[in-house]
Amino acid sequence: MGLGGYLCWTAVAREIRKKYGENIKLMPVEQHGSFYKFLFKHKDIEIFKDNEDFCLSYNRGSLNNNMILPLVLNNPNANYCKNDTQEKAFHRTDKHIIEQYCEVYGIQNPVLKCYLTPQASDWWFKEIMSDWFDTTMSIHHKPPPFITIEPNSNLDYTPNRVYPFEKWQSIVNALKDKIPFVQVGTKGSRVLENVIDWTGQSSFKNTAGMIGFSSLFLSSEGGLVHAATAVNTKSVVVITGYQSEKMVAYPQNINVNISSHGPCGLKFLCPECKKDAEFHDWREITSLIEGELCL
Repeated sequence: MGLGGYLCWTAVAREIRKKYGENIKLMPVEQHGSFYKFLFKHKDIEIFKDNEDFCLSYNRGSLNNNMILPLVLNNPNANYCKNDTQEKAFHRTDKHIIEQYCEVYGIQNPVLKCYLTPQASDWWFKEIMSDWFDTTMSIHHKPPPFITIEPNSNLDYTPNRVYPFEKWQSIVNALKDKIPFVQVGTKGSRVLENVIDWTGQSSFKNTAGMIGFSSLFLSSEGGLVHAATAVNTKSVVVITGYQSEKMVAYPQNINVNISSHGPCGLKFLCPECKKDAEFHDWREITSLIEGELCL
């Protein structure tokens, strides 16, 4: 499961406690046979830290007046991927991932918003903003407008969520004199021109914090789009024919569905997804950004 999937579970935990009582705490686990595997040493446990809906330690002192219940992250009944072959993922497409997770717990119409406690602090704020901000500003001040962008997609599972790098570059070039761009993402990512490069220099939570200070976040569908909902930043999201818009799109975002087919679910390069991306006019995204930010 990727970070986006884990983040969706934070919404489920919130909805469970809302429906069944604040005395409940959820413990993120994975089930293997008849045993639960706790995520205490898992690298992605950071997603659940500092979240009052979760309990991440199990001892007598942690119980107090709370009921600690397992939240099974690999529950097959909640899995939106109903069949997974070497060539294709067969997704359930009629509802958002969060809605599908929540169904297992008898919860209808959940709030489509993840939870994440960003670890943003003055050090990144002062360093990254120093080119155009008054460096005496505190993180508690509202910064001038800027856009965060992640033009690269995770290719480990499928290449079909990619929006062409050159088109992201065209968008930045068209708007760079109107608003600054900060590129976020993992170390070693391909970096756009005319951006402030913050790739590989921040944890996932710090990156979310930075997105939280930006006016918009630009990306194709992925983990940081889920994180942006947690920090109340609207995203402009490119959605391809790989997966259903209904399954991944947040209504508070500007969702640009470029697909002419699908969802294909293909793990190898889909000719239709490739063609959709090649033929899409990137100026649609530029116009949407200009309209949203009144540039």
